[in-house]
Amino acid sequence: MQRRILIALATACLCLMTYGSAWAAGAIPVWVALSATGGVHAEAAQALRDEVDQALPGRVDWRVAHWSSFTSTVPEPQWVVAIGTGAQRGMQDLFARDATPPPLLSILVPRLAFERIADPARLRAGSLSAVFLDQPPWRQLELIRLALPAARTVGMLVGAESKGHQPALEKAARERGFELVAAPAEPADLFAALQAVLADADVLLALPDPGVFNSQTAANILTAAYRQQVPLVGFSPAYAKAGALLALYSTPAQVGTRGGELLRQALAGKALPAPQWPREFAVAVNRDVARSLGFALDEVQLGQLLRQKERP
Repeated sequence: MQRRILIALATACLCLMTYGSAWAAGAIPVWVALSATGGVHAEAAQALRDEVDQALPGRVDWRVAHWSSFTSTVPEPQWVVAIGTGAQRGMQDLFARDATPPPLLSILVPRLAFERIADPARLRAGSLSAVFLDQPPWRQLELIRLALPAARTVGMLVGAESKGHQPALEKAARERGFELVAAPAEPADLFAALQAVLADADVLLALPDPGVFNSQTAANILTAAYRQQVPLVGFSPAYAKAGALLALYSTPAQVGTRGGELLRQALAGKALPAPQWPREFAVAVNRDVARSLGFALDEVQLGQLLRQKERP
């Protein structure tokens, strides 16, 4: 009797081990490489995983770590997600000698940074894509049109990073009846350029260029714009809190969720789409600044109107 029980237990354990191995073999190995282990990068990674796991529970074998922790391509993952510019560069370098590297999806990266470091061969092959961090030009200009219908000239300070945005912004401005007033802004003459732009602009559009808007310059730019009664549209909620009239941005969770949607579709057999702007976004309004400048703005309403404009 005891021997039969032991045999039955052994058989059950073997079945469980076989089942577990089969499940593990069927799980899809996905690496998620972080540019930083906490903060916005971790938030985006969690949103990405939640989106995939909700649709494909138990189907993905996740490995999430700082990009520098991935030192070997063996065993090779089926997919790689890089969160942030540093992780994208690190993952491209890691698989640079691989004849058939796994597809790479880069998220939470500025468009210009992505394009600067993207592997052209992988882009052509369709094995590299992205969900950008920054906002598309048409969305930025459309928000200004909705919030400030009397505005006719949009000012912009152009630095080394943001000059690549200028042609698309000029096109989007023309299509909406705006004149774009742009000035090159080198660190040495930043505030001279700012004064020149503020003299002609109805609204100042801030772009995520660290050479222009950074911890040393942002407060002075916001103060100068406010004193000239020129509303500023920022690119993060921190700017709205600090004194910008408006801010247009996508949260890390929104970018991560969109990345999860693309990864989920790719795991289901769809081709990796071209690099794209974030689909979801948020609008923030500084009500004190709005009241002081004579505007009555509602961030929820503006967001809804903006989404309606983008619906096909």
